[in-house]
Amino acid sequence: MNKIKFYLGLQGNKTPDEYIKIAKTAEKNGFDRLYVYDDLLYYPSFPILTTIAHHTKKIKLGPCLVNGFYRHPAVITSSYAYLNQVSNNRAVLGLGRGAFYDLLKLESEEEYTRKGYEETIQLVKHFLEKDHKVFEGEIHKATEKAFLKVPAPKNPYIITATWNYNMAYIAGKYSNELQVAEVWNEKYLGELYHAFLEGKKENKIKDLPRLSIGGMMCVANSEKEAIRIAKPTVAVYMPYLQTILKSHNIDFETPEIQKIFELSKSGKISEAVKLLSDDITKVLALVGTPDQVAERVNNLRKKYPIHGLLLSPPYGTSNDVVKNIKYLKKELFKKLY
Repeated sequence: MNKIKFYLGLQGNKTPDEYIKIAKTAEKNGFDRLYVYDDLLYYPSFPILTTIAHHTKKIKLGPCLVNGFYRHPAVITSSYAYLNQVSNNRAVLGLGRGAFYDLLKLESEEEYTRKGYEETIQLVKHFLEKDHKVFEGEIHKATEKAFLKVPAPKNPYIITATWNYNMAYIAGKYSNELQVAEVWNEKYLGELYHAFLEGKKENKIKDLPRLSIGGMMCVANSEKEAIRIAKPTVAVYMPYLQTILKSHNIDFETPEIQKIFELSKSGKISEAVKLLSDDITKVLALVGTPDQVAERVNNLRKKYPIHGLLLSPPYGTSNDVVKNIKYLKKELFKKLY
C-alpha cells in the first residue's frame, strides 16, 4: 500500500487564534491538508482559510465543501483564486451538493441539487479557464462578459465530496479527486469508486484518479468511550445520511430513527443521543481504539487505492483539538503508514 496522507477537517466555530494554533500543530504533526467546513450559520470557510494561510508554510488548504446555492460559482472561483495567491499555490477547492437546505426552505430534492452541483463545477471551471463564452445552464447562467478578472491558479485542484453514486460519476467527469465521507462499507465504497472511474473516462484532466475517505471519527483508549463522545456529532448529521443508512440495509423509516431525525433538526441533540444506538454510531462514524480504527481503514486500503484520510470532529477524547492532533499522531498515524 502507498503511504496515506492525512487531512484535518475543522468546523467554522473557533476563534482566529484557535485556528492559527491548530493549523500550526497540524502542519508540524504531518497533516498534508487542512479543510474548513462551509456549513450554514457558522463562520464562512474562505476568511478562516486566508487567516490560516498567513501562519502556515506547507499544508494545503481548502473548503470542504462549498456549493453553488449558498455561494455563487463566481464568488467561489474568485475566493479560491485569492486563497491560492495568499497561500503561495497551496489552495485546493472542495465542492459538493451541500446540506441543510431545509433550514432556509430551499428546494432540496436530490436530482435538483445534484444538477446544481454539476453546473457549479462546470461554471467554476469555465471561470478558471477564463472562457469568454456564454454559459447557459438550467440553474446557473453567465454572459460572455462574465469572466475571472484576477489571476487563476495555474494548476487548479478540485475535490468533490460526496457519498452519492450519481454524484461520484459526475465527480469523475470534472474533478481531480473524490472525497467520500462517512462510508466505511467496503461494498458501497467500491460502487462509488467505480462510478468515479466511469466518469473519469469523460474527464479532460489526465492525472491519476484519486480517492480519499474519512468523516466523523473518534479515537480513544476504549471503544465505549469513543462511541459516547462521537454520538452528539453523529446525531447532528444523521438526518442527512440516509444514503449511508440505506447502504447498510438500515430502515430509517422506523419511528425511533424518525424521532432522532426530528429531534436533531429541532436542535435537541442531547435527546436525540439518548435514542441513538451504538451500532448506528459505528456505521456512520469511525470510532474505536487506535488498533480498531487502523484495522478498519487498512482493510479498505487493501481493496482500494486510498490516497488520503480525512479526520473530522470530534477526533478524540479531549476538548482541545491540539491535544487530539498530538494523540492521533502518536497513537494512530504509525499504524496507517
